[in-house]
Amino acid sequence: MLAIQRLKEIENILNEKGSVVISSLSKQFKVSEETIRRDLDKLEKTKVLKRVRGGAYLQSESDKQVPLEIREKIYLTEKQEIADKCIEFIEDGDTIMIDSSTTAVCVAQNIHKYQKKVTVITNSLKVVEEFQDSKWVKVICVGGGLRKRTKSFIGNQALNQLDSLHANKAFISCTAVNKKFGATDDSERESEIRKKMISNSEKFFLIVDGTKFDNLESHLICKLDEIDVIVTEEKLSEEWEEIFEKAKVEIKYV
Repeated sequence: MLAIQRLKEIENILNEKGSVVISSLSKQFKVSEETIRRDLDKLEKTKVLKRVRGGAYLQSESDKQVPLEIREKIYLTEKQEIADKCIEFIEDGDTIMIDSSTTAVCVAQNIHKYQKKVTVITNSLKVVEEFQDSKWVKVICVGGGLRKRTKSFIGNQALNQLDSLHANKAFISCTAVNKKFGATDDSERESEIRKKMISNSEKFFLIVDGTKFDNLESHLICKLDEIDVIVTEEKLSEEWEEIFEKAKVEIKYV
C-alpha cells in the first residue's frame, strides 16, 4: 500500500472509531510503529487528529479527554505496578470505591485475580465488566449519563446515588498533582464523582504514576492534606516528600 493510501485509511478509521492505537495500526498495515508515528504526525499537521503517546484521536469540543482505548495502552507497566502495591491494602470484607481511571481498572483486575471478597462501588463500566463473572465481588454501579470516552457514568444521578453509599477505602486517580493546589482533573464531572467518593470513604488512596506530578488541570479533586496515602511507582523528589510529610500523607512506593 502506498503511503498516501495508508494515510487515507487511517483517516477513515479515525472517523469511524474516533481513536487509533499505534501498535494496532502497525499490525494492520504491516509496517513499523515508527512509520505509523510519522503518518500520524503528518495527519496532525493537517489538524485531522490529536497526537498522544501511543496513538491519536479526534478531538471533541465537548470532551477533550484522551479516549480510554489509548489511555489503557499508556504507561501500562507503571499502572500495573501501582495496582500490585494497592492489593496489599485490600482485605476481605472491605467496601471499596473505585473511579473510572485506567489505573483503578488495573486495581479492579487485581481484586479479581486475587479473589478478594469485597464490595466494589464504582462509576466505571470497565470495572463492572471486570467483575461480571466474579463469585467473590459484589458490585454497586452508580448510574447516570455515560461518558463514552471514559466509559464512565457521571452527572447528578451518579452523585445522588453516591450520597447514600459509604466505603472503607477509596482508590482514586487524577489527571495532575500540583504542589500548590493538590489533585486536579481535566473534567468537571469526573472531579465531582471523585470528590464524592473521597468524602464518603474512611481512607483515601491516591494512585498516580510519576508523570502526573508537577502538572495542573482546571478542576480540583482534593487538597494534598485530604490524601491519606499516595501510591506511585516513581521515587519522588525531596521537595515532594517534604510536602507530603508536612501534609501528613503516607507515601507508598511500588
